[in-house]
Amino acid sequence: MPPLCSNSKFVNSGTFIKKIWQHPLARGIDVDHSDSLEVHRQILEAKPLLYEQHLRWYCECLPAFEETRDLEGKILEIGSGAGFLEQVIPDVIKTDSVPNPFAEQIMNAEKLDFGGGELKNIFLISVLHHIPFPEKFFREAERCLKRGGRLVMVEPSNNFLQRFLARYLDHYEYFDDTIGDWTNDSADRMTHANLALPWVIFVRDRGRFEKEFPSLKIKEVRYHTFLSHVLTGGFSYRSLMPFWASPAVNLIETLAKPFMERIGTMMTIDIVKQE
Repeated sequence: MPPLCSNSKFVNSGTFIKKIWQHPLARGIDVDHSDSLEVHRQILEAKPLLYEQHLRWYCECLPAFEETRDLEGKILEIGSGAGFLEQVIPDVIKTDSVPNPFAEQIMNAEKLDFGGGELKNIFLISVLHHIPFPEKFFREAERCLKRGGRLVMVEPSNNFLQRFLARYLDHYEYFDDTIGDWTNDSADRMTHANLALPWVIFVRDRGRFEKEFPSLKIKEVRYHTFLSHVLTGGFSYRSLMPFWASPAVNLIETLAKPFMERIGTMMTIDIVKQE
């Protein structure tokens, strides 16, 4: 665990916030167990703001999907959880690492069940930082993607709001951007994941990534999602705003676009497979 989590003052304040703000359906569930998927789907369907937030994240995959329409190949989602990417990207093969009633296959991201060049798209929504050995996954992405195929990941960014939430909320993930090694073999399916990992790989250590995986060219890193994800409460907490306030939330996100590189809590990494 990171140094932040060892400070009892932060842990106590996070526990208090969790006690008064936690969503009733989230109380007592084991997020590492597959049973939590049904609960997360119930929460997702009961919280229109959270549903809209996920829809916006799924739309981050659309440019890559549209630009590869003429390519032959399969479309894969890794770690689909309780999500609904199939409503945005048709014919996507949804997979998870545990039995999942909302996915077609159980699959390990570090050992994909596809042949070389069989995939044209690989999508991950807030999943990369849960993979214990991301370098193994990148090798599999290199192998399975065909030339011109796209790997798109929507992941946490590194900014003051992300660090603040990780410090003050009693959350099952943590934030440590000082790591030297990308490996996190202590991570379970959901808990003990390092939210800073994607930023470390694609921003701080971008040169290393480009050297180790030369066929995976970073096409674009897009920053987005300011306050909206916090206001939804995610899967753990109650929403801070009623659904009728959704237009106001959308307006805030639109006005904040020019400043997202500094204030965005999420980023989209769009990668194209080259020779």
